[in-house]
Amino acid sequence: MPVIEMLRVKCAPGRRDEWLARDAEIWTPALAAHDGFISKAVWPSIDNPDDVVIIVHWESLSQWKSFPKALEAALDAKMADVQLAVTSEALQVYSG
Repeated sequence: MPVIEMLRVKCAPGRRDEWLARDAEIWTPALAAHDGFISKAVWPSIDNPDDVVIIVHWESLSQWKSFPKALEAALDAKMADVQLAVTSEALQVYSG
């Protein structure tokens, strides 16, 4: 069953544009190369200039969860100076 990963990012103050560029350079290719990845949308907040919401579509929860933890840590380390916090949750795709 397809799932959506929703991330909320708090960028370092005044560094959102840098965060967006780095995310596109670092995270997007890594996700695109992973089995089960479908698509990614990045939504900078209008109301909160240091916030970003990311929606990643995965073919299944197990494929999302199989993203290598060591690679995730390495990619996160490359973002550390431009982000303060990231939260993530999985959402079920509902077609009721």
